[in-house]
Amino acid sequence: MILNIVDSIMGSGKTSAMINMINASGDDRRFLYITPYLAETQRIIESCKHKKFSEPREYGAKLNGLKTLLKAGANIASTHALFERFDEETVALIAAKGYTLIMDEVFEVIKPLGITRSDSETILQLHASPNLDTGILEWHDSSYSGVFNNYMTMCKLGSIGCYGNGQLIQIYPVSVFEAFKEVYVMTYMFEAQVQKYYYDYYGITYNYIGVRNTPDGYRLCQDRDDTLKMNYGELIHICHHEKLNRIGDKPTALSKGWYMRNSGQNQMKQLKNNTQNYVRNICGSKSSLTLWTCFKDYRSEISGNGYAKGYVPSNLRATNEYMDRNCVAYLVNKYWNPFVKSFFTSKGIIVDEDAYALSEMLQFIWRSAIRDGKPINLYVPSSRMRHLLEKWIEENSIA
Repeated sequence: MILNIVDSIMGSGKTSAMINMINASGDDRRFLYITPYLAETQRIIESCKHKKFSEPREYGAKLNGLKTLLKAGANIASTHALFERFDEETVALIAAKGYTLIMDEVFEVIKPLGITRSDSETILQLHASPNLDTGILEWHDSSYSGVFNNYMTMCKLGSIGCYGNGQLIQIYPVSVFEAFKEVYVMTYMFEAQVQKYYYDYYGITYNYIGVRNTPDGYRLCQDRDDTLKMNYGELIHICHHEKLNRIGDKPTALSKGWYMRNSGQNQMKQLKNNTQNYVRNICGSKSSLTLWTCFKDYRSEISGNGYAKGYVPSNLRATNEYMDRNCVAYLVNKYWNPFVKSFFTSKGIIVDEDAYALSEMLQFIWRSAIRDGKPINLYVPSSRMRHLLEKWIEENSIA
């Protein structure tokens, strides 16, 4: 497998460059294009007509539809949600046909398994043990049939990791990526992404490439040349209102734990009032021009008049649907999932939480009008997140 990381800022033409590469490819080259949203698959289908991309939906269950298309050697456009469900048969079909994978934005390659401590202990005592070199759980009881069948299947795919004192975590099977002849991952700040540490964990090497705007359109290039640097300091108007920002003064304020501790309390009401004040009174905006987020379980507590309908999840990526929004409220303070962080650190892989937080925030902000080079007003009450953004703007802006 050849793994290419197309690392370039949002809106710099990554998708256009990939479409041009697809259209310039020979008839014998097969592609699987994976994107977060179903609507984005239509762009690929319509922009690469001579490659005759198909969606796996005409044959009943989508995974079965995908396998039918793979057997036929078709070019396929689908979503992260379907990619998550790939199994051993899918892997074999991909390898047999020599597909190239194009992944728009990073994928959730590792997450908590959601298993009880009692069940994990039973599995480790009776049915499986971690590989001493990799930590991947290997199932030893080939004749087993029972309540742990699902975990047995996952072990056979190599998708359960073990760390610490018998902690289990779900890992996307690396065999899926290795089945492809070539892989392209399109993102920004890949060094900060969980998927980068996942590849490091498996010892997989990767090439960084960029995007350049040429007279013949956007093209992939070898020097990671960013074609879309702007004077971000002039375009991103960060709220520095002391009273509105006071709620985020502590380094961990507005983290997931902060929301959990303050749910139903005065601090949540204050955050809602601050956001409403910023959107309606300071910016004079409305829901149709506002983009805001908080941790989704607490959305109802923060939603207010004049901006409620502008909510989107904080992990929003790879969509141009909100490019008209010029008032943005980013009400979260991002940290790594502690279980995922513990897994990597237990394997000697050191993660950069600040870089991760910054990359998540930039992805969200770039759903707004800044993506089109237009000015935005931005409320980031977390002092940690605001300072990370201000440093990035200082280091990346051009006059």
